[in-house]
Amino acid sequence: MQVTDPALISGVTLDAFLAFILALFGFLFLGNLAYMLVRRVLDERVTRGKAKWTATILQYGITFGGVYASARYLLDFDPTAFVASLGILGIVVAFSSRQIIQNIIAGILITINRPIQLEEWVVVSGRPETGISKVLDISFTTTILQGFDGGLVLTPNSSIITSKVTNYSRAGFLEVSIPLAVPVTANLERVQAIALAAAHDHPRILPHVDKAERSAIQSLFDLPYIGRLSSDLPRTGLAIFEPKVQISSIKEDWVRLTVRVWIREVTARERIVSEYLDNVIEHLKAEDLIGEKKWEDEPGPAASPGEPMAGERGVKTGQAA
Repeated sequence: MQVTDPALISGVTLDAFLAFILALFGFLFLGNLAYMLVRRVLDERVTRGKAKWTATILQYGITFGGVYASARYLLDFDPTAFVASLGILGIVVAFSSRQIIQNIIAGILITINRPIQLEEWVVVSGRPETGISKVLDISFTTTILQGFDGGLVLTPNSSIITSKVTNYSRAGFLEVSIPLAVPVTANLERVQAIALAAAHDHPRILPHVDKAERSAIQSLFDLPYIGRLSSDLPRTGLAIFEPKVQISSIKEDWVRLTVRVWIREVTARERIVSEYLDNVIEHLKAEDLIGEKKWEDEPGPAASPGEPMAGERGVKTGQAA
């Protein structure tokens, strides 16, 4: 009686093919297990970014290495013959996936050059601009950002490499422009003095910081990219962070001022500005420098995205990053 051979799939026995499928799932499981174990061990010992990339490299190494070995020995996989057999189909597939390849290469460059890191606050320019966001995760193809409103922005890694990226965490400080409008009859010199005094008195506005922080801020000027920022300025060091008040425009019965201050806490920007404006309005009211004219009398131009405007009893205020 003649015994039939096992069923064949492209020259591979069915038993070998099933063994390869089992090995594939096994190495996928081992890769994920290794990722979780490495993260658990390293998260408390090194930075979150180093722990993540170490675990990811180990995960993909185990997965791809295991799959390749299984295909080589169970399916008699020949890489040279496989590449040669792709022909035109391989060219078409490579061309159609060029965006994925670009993002993978960009992810590798981000890992090497480290223009951004996890937990940093950045702005990625483009259409539209991301606004100030925290870097939550960096994968091989995508960078995940989280804005102040809690929304997640999935940005292709190629955009990080090709676009202008503003890194506020690495710079160490942020300039905030605060629009302020008062009646044209107000004493502008006194208004400006009050605005400057309120900025100097606020404990979270530069250069009014603790002595321990003064040395930390001063050391930032030793960094090359911060040194270039102040190289063309007449004053260096903490002096460039002095608050400034400028007259922006005069329209009908209103004088528009712009108060420019520097802060270190990017995440507390709106709270700092709110506290500052409360202090300014309180002093303006105490000295009767703001009239009874209502905000609705002169609404002004619409605020640009990220620059909400608010007003109270004859004084118009707003904030911008």
